[in-house]
Amino acid sequence: MNPEYERRVNRAMDHVRAHLTEELSLGEVAKVASFSPHHFHRVFRAVTGQTLNVFTQRARLERAAYLMKSSPERSLASIALDAGFSAHSDFTRVFKQHYGVAPSRWDRRSRLDAREIVDAYAEALAAAKAEGPPVEPRVVEHPPLRLAYVRVRTPFIGPALHAAYARLCAWLEARGVAWREAPLVGLSWDCYETTPLDQVCCDLGFGVPAYIAAEGEVGVHELPAVTSVDARALGPLVRIAVVWEHLYDVWLPLGSRAPADLPAMKRFRRRPDEIGWETYDLDCSIALAD
Repeated sequence: MNPEYERRVNRAMDHVRAHLTEELSLGEVAKVASFSPHHFHRVFRAVTGQTLNVFTQRARLERAAYLMKSSPERSLASIALDAGFSAHSDFTRVFKQHYGVAPSRWDRRSRLDAREIVDAYAEALAAAKAEGPPVEPRVVEHPPLRLAYVRVRTPFIGPALHAAYARLCAWLEARGVAWREAPLVGLSWDCYETTPLDQVCCDLGFGVPAYIAAEGEVGVHELPAVTSVDARALGPLVRIAVVWEHLYDVWLPLGSRAPADLPAMKRFRRRPDEIGWETYDLDCSIALAD
C-alpha cells in the first residue's frame, strides 16, 4: 500500500473521529485527505477494508458505547447527540442492528461484542484479575505533547506491532531525533470489544520537536495538556486489559469525573525493546473532561 495514501486516509479517519457531531459528507472528508470525491470512496475502502459510511457509523456507535459505559448516569438521548446521531430513534435503530440488543436493554457493564469472545482469553483475563496486584488509579497532570506516530492495525498481533515500531524508530533516527529519550505513547482509537478484530487500530508514537512534520506513513498528533486518570500495567498484554477494565468498569462509573473526547492512551514507562516484547510497563491513561 502506498504510504502516502495511508497517511492521507489516516488524516481522514482522524477528522471523522474529531467531528462526529457534524455533517460528514464524502466531499468534505475527501477534501481533508486531498483526494477527489470521485475516487476517495474506493481509496478509503482499499486502505481500511470498509467504506467511509460504515467507518463513520461505527465510530459514532463506539463513541456512544464508550459514553454509556463510562457515564452510566447520562441519558441515551444526550449520548446519542454527543455521538453524532441526529435523533435518539436513529441511534436506537442502528445500535440494535449492529449489536443485536437495544441500548436501553444493555446494562452498560457487560461486554458489547457482535463477535464471540474467545474462551481462552476470557479465562486468562479472569486469572490475571485474581492473581495480579490491585489496580491503583491516580489523577495526573500531563503537559502537551507533539507525537510522531505510525498507525498499527491489529496491534495485538506481535509481528505487526514490532515491525511498525522498528520502522518508526528508523524514520526518527534518520531525522536526528533522540527517540530513546523521548516519551513513547500509544493511542487506542478502537475498542476490541466493539470493533471487528481486523479493523482495530492504534497509533504508536514518540514525542518529537516542532520541526518534525508528517511524511509518508508517519503522521503527527498535537496532544493537548490534560488531566487524566492513570493506572500502571506491568506484565503481559492481559494485564493491560485488566487495568483498562478497572478504569472503565469501576473507576469512571463510580467517580465524579467524565472522560474527555480523546483516545485512551498507553504511556510507556519503559520501551518494549528495553524489556522484551512479552512484558509491558506502562500507564493506562484516560483524559478527563473539565
